[in-house]
Amino acid sequence: MIYGRDREKARLAEVLGAVTRGRGAALVVHGEAGIGKSALLAHLAGLAAGAARVLRVTGTEAEVDLPFAALHALLRPLRDRVDTLPGPQAGALRAAFGLAAAPEGHDRFLTGLAVLTLLAEAAEERPVVCLADDAQWLDQASAEALLFAARRLQAEGVAVVFGVRDGDRPFPAAGLPELALPGLDEPQSAAVLGEHGGELAPAVRDRLVAESAGNPLTLIELARSLGPEQRAGKLPPLGWHTEASSPLGRVENAFRARIGALPDGSRTLLTVAAADGTGDLALVVRAAATLGAGVADLEPAEHAGLVRIDGELLVFRHPLVKAAAYRGAALARRQNAHRALAAALAPGGDDEAADRRAQHLAAATTGTDEPLGRLVEQAADRAARRGAPAVAATAYERAAQLTEDHETRARLLVRAAVTAAEAGELARAGALAERGARLATDPGLLAELAGVRAAWEFELGNAAAAGRIAVDAVGAIAAPAPEKATAMLGDAATYAYLAGDVETVQQAQRLMTAVTGRHPELAGNVFAGVRGCALLLSGDHRGAFRLLRATWTAPDADLLYRLFTTIIAGADREGAALADEFVRYCRDHGRIGELTHALQIRAQLRILHGRHAEAEADGAEALHIAEATGHTRRAGHLRGILALVAAIEGDEARCEACAGQASGVAAGEWWGEHARGVLALGRGDHPAAVRHLTGLLTGPGGHTAVGRSATPSLVEALVRVGEQEAAAGYAARFRDWAEAGEQEWALELTHRCHALLAPAAEAEPYYLRALAHHEGGTRPFEQARTLLGYGEWLRRARRRADAASRLRAAADLFDGLGAAPWLARAEHELAAIGARPRTTARQAAALDALTAQEAQVVRLAATGATNRAIAAQLFLSPRTVGYHLYNAFPKLGVTSRAELARFGEVP
Repeated sequence: MIYGRDREKARLAEVLGAVTRGRGAALVVHGEAGIGKSALLAHLAGLAAGAARVLRVTGTEAEVDLPFAALHALLRPLRDRVDTLPGPQAGALRAAFGLAAAPEGHDRFLTGLAVLTLLAEAAEERPVVCLADDAQWLDQASAEALLFAARRLQAEGVAVVFGVRDGDRPFPAAGLPELALPGLDEPQSAAVLGEHGGELAPAVRDRLVAESAGNPLTLIELARSLGPEQRAGKLPPLGWHTEASSPLGRVENAFRARIGALPDGSRTLLTVAAADGTGDLALVVRAAATLGAGVADLEPAEHAGLVRIDGELLVFRHPLVKAAAYRGAALARRQNAHRALAAALAPGGDDEAADRRAQHLAAATTGTDEPLGRLVEQAADRAARRGAPAVAATAYERAAQLTEDHETRARLLVRAAVTAAEAGELARAGALAERGARLATDPGLLAELAGVRAAWEFELGNAAAAGRIAVDAVGAIAAPAPEKATAMLGDAATYAYLAGDVETVQQAQRLMTAVTGRHPELAGNVFAGVRGCALLLSGDHRGAFRLLRATWTAPDADLLYRLFTTIIAGADREGAALADEFVRYCRDHGRIGELTHALQIRAQLRILHGRHAEAEADGAEALHIAEATGHTRRAGHLRGILALVAAIEGDEARCEACAGQASGVAAGEWWGEHARGVLALGRGDHPAAVRHLTGLLTGPGGHTAVGRSATPSLVEALVRVGEQEAAAGYAARFRDWAEAGEQEWALELTHRCHALLAPAAEAEPYYLRALAHHEGGTRPFEQARTLLGYGEWLRRARRRADAASRLRAAADLFDGLGAAPWLARAEHELAAIGARPRTTARQAAALDALTAQEAQVVRLAATGATNRAIAAQLFLSPRTVGYHLYNAFPKLGVTSRAELARFGEVP
């Protein structure tokens, strides 16, 4: 019976109720050891019996470094469904289960998507409840996949419930609903003792209740540890295990005492079982036999209530029993147990057996062992092939510890650093790279380590340091590995450009010139990009644009690099096409980690292009993935970008919230300051606009795409506060850049700046020149502001009819963008000349009623895509796609998919 958990049982009943109604649910049940997590998960399994398919797995410390061990066990009943999944997802799960190698460039999050799809499709027949107990001991690859799926549950009829012990290995469940288990109160604790403690004197019972801190396991085990006289209160009621610092420490000590009272053979067998961790009875008995213990030695442990036999499994009564059996054994006994288990897993088995054998041999070794190091390295290679880079990184690091040869150790640390970076563990990757750099002498290894260290510094926001690290590493590999040197110089120039580090970009250019002088075949797009970055920072905009145009139009160049060059050049149309291509590539190849970057870039461009609803849909999806995959810096960057939408629409609270959440992420902070400046400008608070935008333009982001986009707003704000000279300086720098790039939107804004700066009587020609670029422009918000400015000028010139025409056109654009403060300003101007506003009913008004994800689903459905195809694109389950369409239809006023066709073309 479970005492005192009515609230918790009701919460679990809610989870089951949601699942049986076809909704997804996730929950993390956490608390200290012995507090009742396993009992509650068992209670949920009992509730679900008959109403849902229940899948269960328990994490074990012994399997924490075995890739996908827990996932394999959990999904075993569904393995026959794997081949029905979309191709890339099926391939990811087959690789995870060791049935095939992961494809080149495999994204580790694709396995999580495959898990989501597999569970969702199983739930089409019957709801599914997944229970993962002791989740803190799930291997990282399994935990990552399950957490990814759990965070994306919406309308699948699937629940994923984790039981997590506090204080052990961290479990990265941020963002999931939690259910914390407190200790029982005194009456509840007394009820537990009444059922499990036997006859106790009142004073003894009260002392046990006080000492247990409401922990049920502590209550039961401390009561069991009492002798007859202690139970009767004839001896002091708590002389037991008082050296332990906590109730749970006393429980573990009590278990150690009970194990210590067993015969030697029984203790040996329990140590072997604890070292194994899998519960494989045959394996444990086979290994223990080599140490002189046999099946008969199990009986005393069973009679003591420490273990039980469940079919072919040996099950410890509680994880603390296993911990006591292992930690209470001497080091030599533990090492002997691991050696015996390794011998029982003789060579010639499958990959899983080979991994376990290597793991046990490594645990039994305290020094170096070259042959063992090679075995552990092979296990690491297998983990990498299966798409478990975090596990591979740990194994490569252990292999490095086992070798004495410095160069071999350096090579293994390189592999550990690279795979840790692939796993998104950049802090760990950076530390491993630092260690490897102290040992390596091979130029290729040093360069690879430098690449990891540079990526880590860039992730920390130290773009200048990242650029210098990459540039400094090139000299050693320029001759032996010129192709690798060229790629690294491209990265170095990108980092340094974003930092505004002219010297490092120029150094990269000089090195690139030297490399390509010896290898002219490498003088391609990366070379042009590096030289273009150097020329941009030095002020030679025309020379820079000549090179950058060649870079972004080259079809054989790296897609992301081409996209980068379009952004720094302000080439909106080319950038938009490449951003769409980048997103498609990530979706088609299951590159979920890269998709956040692709969506971030596209959202940024879509905001500038006035496609706010689509930008917010991209941003919402990217944020969801970034948070699910732990990319906190990417999330900060995204929030800074989305702050600009809120600023344009005049939503001060949302703008400040997004900009504030971008704090600490350089690019996110730049976008946040841009947004705050635009918000202030829309409110007419020109001093605040000057403050925010001057900070951006004079800071490290001033030369970037953010700074370029913000410059015309700063010019306007400076003019409004009477700072003509400062405004003219910024306008001149923007003009040089715009004229060299020949982008219509930039030329329009150049002339608008001049109109603002010119004496009133001379402004009109500049407005007319600005509007001459209007049709070819790509930034409707800026176009509307040009029309508004000209309309205001015309009103002051008493040309009411001309003013009304321009102001109505501005109002129409502002209305279409949802730019409320700017629309109000245009309507105020119209009212001042007695003209009626003529705002259009926005074409996208119906879509505005949808959530960001509903709008995405509708747009794809409008193209004729099936639910399954949409699900694969958006990394959802088909059932969730159907759920979003079901909700969207009444909002759009349609009753069938055929009627969605007109929404596919809404910008």
